[in-house]
Amino acid sequence: MFKRTVRPSVWRARGRAAGWTAVLLALTTPAWAADGPVDLKAPADLIPGLAAMPQIAAPADDAERRINAAVKRLDTKALAAARACKAQDGKNGSWERTVEIPMRGPRFLSFVISDSMYCGGAHPNSSTMSIVYDLTTGAPVDWTTLLPASLTGTLALAEGAGGTKMVTLASKTLHELYLAGYRPRTGDPKSVDADKECREAVTETYDGQPPAMMAWLDAKVGGLAVQFDLAHVVQACADPVVIPTATLRRKGAQPLLTEAIEAAHAQAMK
Repeated sequence: MFKRTVRPSVWRARGRAAGWTAVLLALTTPAWAADGPVDLKAPADLIPGLAAMPQIAAPADDAERRINAAVKRLDTKALAAARACKAQDGKNGSWERTVEIPMRGPRFLSFVISDSMYCGGAHPNSSTMSIVYDLTTGAPVDWTTLLPASLTGTLALAEGAGGTKMVTLASKTLHELYLAGYRPRTGDPKSVDADKECREAVTETYDGQPPAMMAWLDAKVGGLAVQFDLAHVVQACADPVVIPTATLRRKGAQPLLTEAIEAAHAQAMK
C-alpha cells in the first residue's frame, strides 16, 4: 500500500496556516460575551422596599467584574438618596425601587430602574431610568455605534433619581416610531376617548424639539424599548414602546444589535 510521507517543514507550514486562519476567524467573528443569558443574582434589599441592583453571578472576565462594580456604585447612590429623603421629611419620607432585567445577553445587559419617592411636598414623585451595558467591555453602550444618526439624534447625559445617570436620545424619527407604536387603536370608541389625553401628552413636542428618550433592549418583545418622562399630572401616560428589530434594520441599525436582540428573543421564547 502506498504510504504518503509529509516532511516536517510541510507540517510547520500547515501549522502556520492554521494559526493564521484562527486569527482571521477571531477578527471576523462577532465577539459574544455569552451564547446564552448571563446568570444574575439579586442581593437583599438595601433597605425595606429599596431593591439592590442584580449582579452577575461568578463574573467570568474583567468586563463582567466592571459591570458588577458599576451597579454596586448605583446602589451606594440610591441608598444615600433614600436616607437623605427620609431625613428631609422625617418619618413620612419614603423611597421604593424596583429593578427589571429585560435582556441579559447575548452581548448586552439591560436594566430598567423604577423609583417612587416622597420627600415632602405636594405629591410623591416617580422616575424610570434605563442602563444598557456591553458585556464585552463592561461599559454602558455607545448608542452612536449601534444606531444611525437619524435614531440617536441629540444625545445627552441625564440624571435621574438618586443621582443615577443615563444617556437619552432626542430624535424626531425615534419619536415618530414611538408614536406609531403607542397604545394601538382597537376601534373601541371608549378606548379612544380614554387615551385621548395621553395621546396628546406624548405627541406634544418641546419648542418644536423631540423629547429626550431613554432606551433599552427588550428580549421578550424583541426590540428597542423607548420611553420618556412626562409632567406629573400625565405621568401615567408614559408607556414604553418597543420598536421591533425589523423596523430597526430598515432604519439602519447595526446587525450586531439586531442579531443580539433576536437571539435573546429566541431564548426568551423557549
